[in-house]
Order: sequence, then C-alpha cells, then structure tokens
Amino acid sequence: MLAIDWGSSGFRAYRLGDDGAVLEARTGTSGIASLTPTDYPAVLRQQIGDWLQAAPNAAVLLSGMVGSRQGWREAAYASCPAGLDDLVVKLCPVELGQGRIAHIVPGLSCRTHDGVPDVMRGEETQIFGLDDLADVTVCLPGTHSKHAHVRDGRITGFATAMTGEVFAQLKSQGLIAAMLQTDKAADPDTADAAFAAGLARAGQAGGLLHHIFGVRTRRLFDEVCAAAGADYLSGILIGHELRATDWSGRVIIVGTGALASRYRKAFAALGIAADLAPDNAAARGLYRLSRLLKGERHD
Repeated sequence: MLAIDWGSSGFRAYRLGDDGAVLEARTGTSGIASLTPTDYPAVLRQQIGDWLQAAPNAAVLLSGMVGSRQGWREAAYASCPAGLDDLVVKLCPVELGQGRIAHIVPGLSCRTHDGVPDVMRGEETQIFGLDDLADVTVCLPGTHSKHAHVRDGRITGFATAMTGEVFAQLKSQGLIAAMLQTDKAADPDTADAAFAAGLARAGQAGGLLHHIFGVRTRRLFDEVCAAAGADYLSGILIGHELRATDWSGRVIIVGTGALASRYRKAFAALGIAADLAPDNAAARGLYRLSRLLKGERHD
C-alpha cells in the first residue's frame, strides 16, 4: 500500500510491503497551506507518480490536514470513543485521475469534561500505529500538542494544548522576544538547567501568564542568560501543559528529535516514565487501516 501523511507544512509518503514494512519513504514541502483543492492530484503524482504507476492496485490512504476544510476534501470527524473500525467506515474517497481512488482518513472529535469540543487530524493515525493500546496515555508534542487517552484499543478522549504555537509567537514578537537571544543557542548544560528551572516554575503558584512575564524579569536581573531565555520559557510552557493532564497508564511520546527528548525530560522531572514511540507510527497506522479496509486482521 501507499501511505501519505499530509500536513499543513509538509508531506511524507511511505511505500509499504504486504507485511507493513517501509520499503521506501519520501518527504516534501508541499503542505496543504500552499495548495488549492484542485492542486492535490497533480502534486501527489509529482511526488509519488512512479509508485502509483508501479503498483496500480495498491491501496492509497492519506491522513492529516489533507482531510480538513482547508484541504483536498473535508473528511467528517469520527467521534470518541473511537477505534480503527470507526475510522474505516468514515474514510473519504478522492479521485486521483484515470479512475483511481484514494481514501482520506477522518480525524477525531471529542468533548472535554466541560462540554467544549476538541479535534485532531493525523494524530489518530499515529496513535493507532502503536502497539499494546490496552491502557495508554499518548503525548504528541508539536505546534498543537495532543494528549490522548486510549483504553482497550479505542481513543476515549483527548485534549489539545497550543504550546508550540504560543512558544513561537512569544519568541518572535513582543516584550518577551526582545529579552531573548535567538541567534545563538546556549551550551547544552546551560540550556538544560534553564529548561529545568522553567519546569519547576510551572509547578509554583501564580499561574501561566504571571510565569511568562517572569521570563522578562529574570532576564532583567540576569538570573537567566540571554541565550537560555528561550529554554526557560519552553520549560514554563511545557510544564504547564503536562501538569494539565492525568497521565495514567503507560505513557508514550510520539515524536522525534530534540522536541521528543525535551518532553521526555519534562516527564522525568514530574516523576513519570515515558517511552518513545517507534519511528513511522503514521505509516503503521495507515497500514492497519488498509488491512481493515480489505477485511483482514490488523494485528
């Protein structure tokens, strides 16, 4: 099968074997933010046209913001609690041309305990690419971080925190940005210490908005160096984010690189052991969906 993880700013494609193994992977910058609905078939063929031609009968599944209102075609949300079977029945077909059909995976919606709606697109596919989903809480850090509770293979609910977006805004403009040195990173030990101090501050009284202003005042009094100011701010934001969720069951972080490592350190500071998910969780989730689509077992 051909698995596509298509987000706002990027494109990741996987050619999978019959056993789900990744035979080849490609990435691109053709995110949905730069496309119109009529662009998608041509862009897809530009990216993986040779795969499509070589495997004319292969299933093609797409997940992520490609199925949003701003994407190729809006795929209606499935409601939590939801399992793989609930996604399969809501797959949204799109024409690739020459009579070939692809399917867009629906996102998920839920309501918080106070009745406010929340949504995800793409993260659900990554979650279903994980193993042993009997009792898990999943952290998916990013621009809009997701915290999802999974019980007996079904996502029962989740919450979104705009941590990454808020961090980017505070770092690039306004009063706090003027106090941060962004052209030179602190050495690793200094950065880790500042991040840990931010995490600790998030556990104190005063609230998030007061703690953010403290980034400025600690800089004014030289208690945090300019190069590590962003690390201190990051610790405050991530600390508040993680403290807002009940991390019951096994905790898994779905992510890669420095950001996943930073979240793992944050969990450790809270006394929570968090495992890192294996690579290509989205591809694994799409593979399992394709098996269900064909009426086969997905385990």
